Amino acid sequence: MTSETGEQPDTGRPPDAGRRQVIKAMAVIRRPRDGALLVSEHVDALDPPFQRPLGGHVEFGEYALDTVRREFLEEIGQVLTDVRRLGVLENIFGWRGKTEHEVVFIFSAALASAAAYEIEEQPIRDNADRRVIWRRADATSPPLYPAGLSELIASAG
Repeated sequence: MTSETGEQPDTGRPPDAGRRQVIKAMAVIRRPRDGALLVSEHVDALDPPFQRPLGGHVEFGEYALDTVRREFLEEIGQVLTDVRRLGVLENIFGWRGKTEHEVVFIFSAALASAAAYEIEEQPIRDNADRRVIWRRADATSPPLYPAGLSELIASAG
């Protein structure tokens, strides 16, 4: 809302420049034989490496459940089954000189194809610089994001 002079009112909050709010949906996939977690790796020259479950941005008008199904098809060509919401994580963090506010719907799911569990590594179809791997169940490095995910997975049993 602007005033009659066209100025923004003082809301006590900083302006939106350098900030971004995002809604995401991700799915936790465990490999049955060893409990490894399917993750995408983030490795580049700008940032420290980290891993996260596959998923992506919830499009306007799209339900988070539909997002995880769509993202798995787009990213690795896999269909999900037994999709269930584990919880929602919210994080505010610095990223490349800006502040991000992320709300992430976390789902547990299974891969429809049993053969998909045997693919050790594959590129992400819509981002060839990233790959998907199985993270050992006991791995502590690189960090697993979003923050709070490891605790959410542990609480789900």
